[in-house]
Amino acid sequence: MKLFNIRDLYKEKYREYIVGSQEIEKHSVYLVYGEASKGEKREMAPNGHDEILFLLSGDALLENGRLRIPLKKEQAVYMEPDEAFTFTALSDCRYIVAGTHTAQHEH
Repeated sequence: MKLFNIRDLYKEKYREYIVGSQEIEKHSVYLVYGEASKGEKREMAPNGHDEILFLLSGDALLENGRLRIPLKKEQAVYMEPDEAFTFTALSDCRYIVAGTHTAQHEH
């Protein structure tokens, strides 16, 4: 077992806190904590991973060319490995992304 202080794991590239393969020394599962200010946009692209996005607080909108999904506090959505969405924070948001590697690959 390993204990993590999420605020120690900020990744500037993604602007999120990530517990991933570097921290757990395995390439099988990861956890992301993110915060987005009202009006901020983020790309949510699993890139070959299975992911579940859970909105802890706030309201957001997920969009791609064919879907428009309003997301409210304490709702979750599953994203397929080949899907990509733009996440727009309609109010200040906090979220968690839990994911797994469905096929072995390098980052």
